[in-house]
Amino acid sequence: MKFILSFFLFSSLSYGACFKDATIDWSAYKTPTKAAVGGTFKGVSFTSNKGESISEMLTGATFKIDASTVSTKDKGRDLKIAKFFFSTLDGGSEISGVVKKVSAKTITVAITMNGKTLDVPLSYEYKSQKLSAKGVIDVFDFAMNDELSALNKACYALHQGKTWSDVAIGINAEFKSCK
Repeated sequence: MKFILSFFLFSSLSYGACFKDATIDWSAYKTPTKAAVGGTFKGVSFTSNKGESISEMLTGATFKIDASTVSTKDKGRDLKIAKFFFSTLDGGSEISGVVKKVSAKTITVAITMNGKTLDVPLSYEYKSQKLSAKGVIDVFDFAMNDELSALNKACYALHQGKTWSDVAIGINAEFKSCK
């Protein structure tokens, strides 16, 4: 009997959780009243570790985004964002990231975009094998002044002459029990 209980205890500890699925979403802002425009990317890939804790699963996890696959549910807007904002990035339209640290309330992700890598803190919640992380980046920190200016010019009337540099980002991931 002790052997059976030990086996099940060991098995449940060694299986842990594995990555199942994830999405990245964002909200950018336009107009002087700071109206939000939300979207996602269709071309996203993730890797993570198997682990018993959120820290074990996420530390060293990576993601890659093909920013040309931006999706706002408005094809005309998607084309403008891809053309005027993402197409001229140094290193192409790829955005990548790696989780450097996980603490009790914050995930630190090194995000690389436009040839620059910056550590971005994201607050997170992990419940029932689901992760929800949120944070804010400023595209000026990634030297994207020209890209933001080009997007603002292309959308001047719709944006009422104002496109904001801060962008709210979110990562939603689901994990599953694994062997």
